[in-house]
Amino acid sequence: MMRAGRRMLRGAVPWGVAGSLLLALTPPSTSVEMKGEIQVRVVGLRSDDGELRWGLYNRKETFATKDGPIAKGARPIRNGQCAFAIADVPYGTYAIIVGHDVNRDGKISQNPFSSELKGMTNHSGKILSFPDFDQAKFRLDRAHLAVEIRVY
Repeated sequence: MMRAGRRMLRGAVPWGVAGSLLLALTPPSTSVEMKGEIQVRVVGLRSDDGELRWGLYNRKETFATKDGPIAKGARPIRNGQCAFAIADVPYGTYAIIVGHDVNRDGKISQNPFSSELKGMTNHSGKILSFPDFDQAKFRLDRAHLAVEIRVY
C-alpha cells in the first residue's frame, strides 16, 4: 500500500512542477480597457453668445433623449467656434449631438428653425427630424480621434 502511495506521489510531483512552470511562463491576463480621447471641433456658430451644449451617446435606443448621453457638458464659444476634448472614452461606437444654447437656459430649442443651431457627427445639414444614431455614429478605435461638427 505504501509503495503505491509513493508511486502516485512521485507521479504527481513532475506534473505539479510542470504546471507551476507553465503558469510562471504564461503572461498574466490583463483586462485593461482601451480608452481614447475624442477631440471635437464645432464650426458654423453665428455668435459667441451663450454656450455650446453637447452630449455623447453610445446606444441607438437612447440617442437624442434627455437621459441618453453617457457624457455631456457645456463649453464657451470663441470666434464662432468651440473646441473641446472628451477624455477616457472606452473604445466603441458613439455619436455626438451639439446645440448652441444662445440664451443659457440650459436647453436647446427643439424647433428646427430656431436661432439655437444644432449639429451632430457625420451630418452636414439642418436637423429637421429626429436624429438617427446610425447616421451620426462613428468608431473610436485609437488614442486620439478628431471630429468636426457643423451646426445649422
